[in-house]
Order: sequence, then structure tokens, then C-alpha cells
Amino acid sequence: MPRTSLAYGNEEVAAVLEEIADLSDLKGENPFRAVTFRAAARAIRDLREPLRVLMEQKRLDEIPKVGPAIAEAIEQLLTTGTSTRHQQLTKEVPAGLLTLLSVPGVGPATARVIYDNLKITTIDDLEEAAKAGRLRSLPKIQAKTEENILRSIASLRQRTGRSLLIDARAAANEIVAYLREKRDPKLISVTGSVRRWRETIGDVDVLVAAAAAGPIMKAFCEAPSVERVLARGETKSSILVARGLQIDLRVVPPASWGAALMYFTGSKEHNVRLRGLALKRKLLLNEYGLFRVGEEKTGNPIASRTEEEVFAALGMDWIPPELREDRGEVDAALAHGLPRLVALSDIRGDLHAHTSWTDGRDTVAAMAERARAKGYEYLALTDHSVGLGMTHGLNAERIRERTKEIAAVNEKMEPFRILVGTEVEIRSSGKLDYDDKTLASFEVVTASVHSAFSQEREVMTKRIVGAMGHARVNAISHPTGRLLERRDPYEVDLEAVIAAAVRTKTRLEVNGGPERLDLSDVAVRRAIDAGVMLVCNSDAHAVEELDQMEYAVATARRGWATKARVQNTMPLTELLRHLEGKG
Repeated sequence: MPRTSLAYGNEEVAAVLEEIADLSDLKGENPFRAVTFRAAARAIRDLREPLRVLMEQKRLDEIPKVGPAIAEAIEQLLTTGTSTRHQQLTKEVPAGLLTLLSVPGVGPATARVIYDNLKITTIDDLEEAAKAGRLRSLPKIQAKTEENILRSIASLRQRTGRSLLIDARAAANEIVAYLREKRDPKLISVTGSVRRWRETIGDVDVLVAAAAAGPIMKAFCEAPSVERVLARGETKSSILVARGLQIDLRVVPPASWGAALMYFTGSKEHNVRLRGLALKRKLLLNEYGLFRVGEEKTGNPIASRTEEEVFAALGMDWIPPELREDRGEVDAALAHGLPRLVALSDIRGDLHAHTSWTDGRDTVAAMAERARAKGYEYLALTDHSVGLGMTHGLNAERIRERTKEIAAVNEKMEPFRILVGTEVEIRSSGKLDYDDKTLASFEVVTASVHSAFSQEREVMTKRIVGAMGHARVNAISHPTGRLLERRDPYEVDLEAVIAAAVRTKTRLEVNGGPERLDLSDVAVRRAIDAGVMLVCNSDAHAVEELDQMEYAVATARRGWATKARVQNTMPLTELLRHLEGKG
């Protein structure tokens, strides 16, 4: 690494523990050690309080799987920025082997076999060997494995290195809150791709309107989150914060606020369309306002103070930020034909959430109480099915026990309603994890793929479409299986899935998990155009993750979804009618 000890928070410590586990596996140590380190890393990521506080209170042993050895590593990282165990393993394991583990599908055993036989320690050399067919000659490596490695390397090279929206929003909101506290600007907003709720973010853009830019710039460059000042100017400055994220600040005169907000929010393509539209009307649109051509230097714009004012001067309706991608929104705004997009306030409940019965962190009651506090009428608890062993999936006996607990909580919380649900696994064979009798005991059944991601396109498509044909399956969750910047979507004919959703009246989920956002906005638009009913869900595994609903709704909005096309905007009585026989 190494980093200063103060740079280590829960996430950073967990990452080092996982690397220790990888190095231990690569060295060939007792696999139990690596399993324990990884389990401790997961537990640390689930903590609700800082590790440093637990260390100071001598409570590290309260964390699951944290014994003396792991506690020692944690304390060393938090106090010195290094771990003796990590340093020792780094010296003992050949340099470069960890690099091979970054290729999806290359585990410690495979990496070790490749190194021992071919001394490969770089992705370039691994790709060359795979293309030459030299990997398949090694012990326990088949031609199919070699083919998958090549596919994974190609996918890895396409990763953008962009930040997840949730991380960018957190950094943006922190700097905005700081500027409000220190300088209290009357007009301040996050702009760019963050305001448009794009799934991944390059740089964060913040806009401030102020008569004097100097004090704003000074506060910005001296914010506590700043790791490095990249540039400092009179009206624009750039800083680097945690995770290597760049934040750019622009300050404009208050009279230019609306025009600047438009200019710095829209995508490049969207802005080109707007400027072209203005020019056709012998107008000039820039960040300072909308001017008659030739009068831009006079300082007397036709419109500039608000976005609504500028859009109206162009003969258009105001366009929601999520739509400003040049995907037809300009023409729709000119024709006054923009849809009324679904809003977070339209959501009546969440139909995909997990509890401590499987891989969730919180109890049935805690999840229900948080959902009710959000103003929901209902919450479906869709703990995993029995075949997904890593999640401690529910068998028949535990299903009955959980159902009794849900009934007891429902009695105390009515009229709020917990719906008895399951996230049933679609096995590689296409068969569902539960039999028909068991599935009939659930009020909500959402089906998912969590395994055998490398199946051929035709096989995966048949697997998912087959599940949609089951009378008890209400929805397909995270339909493409992607994890942003980590795992590509599996090969599936999405058009066939969309057609099957219409035919079988099965809902397609827009998953609000920040690493998923699946369906994507583009796929949402295709589904909407085909007549699919969607469902926006948080896929929460803890009470605070119920707030991930806002990411699902934002993604649906980017796909032009309206309230009428999102199932969980329905009140409970209507929802129950639709769930019966799929509506």
C-alpha cells in the first residue's frame, strides 16, 4: 500500500485483509486462514461504527471471525498504516501473482499453476499464453478455462476506472455541505453526470453562483476531504479527494445561474443539440445565458437566471436532468410531449429485501420498521432460496419459522404489511430452487441468477425465459447479472427476455444496488417501449440499504419510466391483485 494510518477506515482495512487472504492462498497455506480473513473482511464492511472506535474501546473481538491474529493486523493498520502479516506474505509470494487474480476466473490455485509452470506474472503475458494455447497444457486447466480467461481479460481491458455513482454522490454531497457551512452560497448545485444520475462517474462537477468567487475558492481548496489541489483559479478550481476522485468547482455570477446549470448538467451531445437549436433561431446559448447572435458581449441575455426561463425562451418544456443525454428528450420537450417520470415519492413499497434469516444484517422487525418510517405501505422480504449455500438459504423448516415471525410482526404493525417472499435461484439447469408447493406459500417470488454466469447466450436465455413462464414467478431480479466496473453482464438475449416479460406478465426489476443498477437505463427504455411492467427495488441487505431505492428510481427515470409502468407505485390492495396470477 503503504498509506498513513489515518487513511485507513473500515473499507481500507477490509481490502487489506482480503489481500492477505489472497496472498495466503497463493502461498499455499491452510485454506482455513484465508476463509477466516475473508469472513472478517465481510464483517468489517457490515459494521455500523468505525473500526478505530472499536479498537480504542478494546471491542475488536466483538466482530465475527476476528480472533487475536486478525485483531493484531487491524490494530497495526490503524496505528501504523502497515501490517506485519501483509508485509511478510508480500515478500514470500512472487511479485505479480496478485495481478493475475484481478482477472475474473483466475483463482489462487489457477494463478499458482500458471506461475509455477510458465512464470507468468503479468496480464499481457497471460493473454499471450492463452492466445497461443499454452495454458490448456497445464494441470487442471482445460481449453474452456483458457477461453474464459481470454474473455475475462478482454472485459478487464474495457473497464473504465470510473467511480460508482454512490461514491461520487457521497463525495459531492460532502463538499457541498462544507461549502454551505463555511460560505453559505445562496445558489449551489452538483451538476454534470452526477446530477444526471449516470451509473458511473468520471469527475464530479459543482456549480456555485456568487458575486465574489475568491472566498468560495479558498474554502473549496481547504476542505477537510481534499487530498491534493490540482488547480486553483479565479472561477474554476479542481481538487482530488479519496478514491482518486476529482471534483471541479465553477463559480458564475448569480445572473447566469440558470444558463450555467443547464450548460454544466447536460451531456456533450445534449448540449450540442441545444446550441444547434438556438443557432437556428439566430440565438447563442452558453454558460452565461441565451443571447441574440452578436449581442453576447453586451451582458444582456434573453434568459439566464433559471433553467426554466432558458428552456422556455427556446420554446421548450423544462427537461429533467436524468434525461439530458440526447436520446429524444429535446424533440419531446419541443413538442411538449415529455412523460411525467416516476418519482421517489410515488413508491409505495419495496419488493426485494433481505434479513438476517439469510445474508441480510438486520431482523424482520428492524427492516419493517425502517420501511414503515420511509412512508411505505409494504415490504416484501425475499430471503434467498436453499440452493444458494453461501447465503444460508432457507429450507422448508426455516421458511415456516420465518413466516411465523413475519405474521407476528405484521400483527403489531398493521396496516403496514410485510409480504412473505423469496428470491428463488434459477439453477444452471433452468429449474427453480423450490418445488411448486413451496413456491405457492410465498406472496412474492422474484427469480434470479447467481451462478453459472459463463453459460452460452442461448442457454442463459432459455434458463431465464423458462423461469418467467412459471405461474408463481412475479419478477426477474437484476436481469443481466452485471456488477459495475467488476463483472460484465452475462450473455443473454435481452430482447427475448423483454418479449417474454410482456407475454408472461412478469415484472423486470430495476435493482437499486449501487454496483448493479440492473436493468440499465438503456434497457429500461427498451422494456418500456415494449410494454413491460417494471419494479424498482433496493435489494437491501440492511436497514440503511432500503435507501438504495432512490438509485433504482433514478435509473428508471433515465429510461423514461412513468409511475404507471412501475408496479410498486401501486397501493397494497391493487398490488395484491396484480401479484395473483401475475396480474
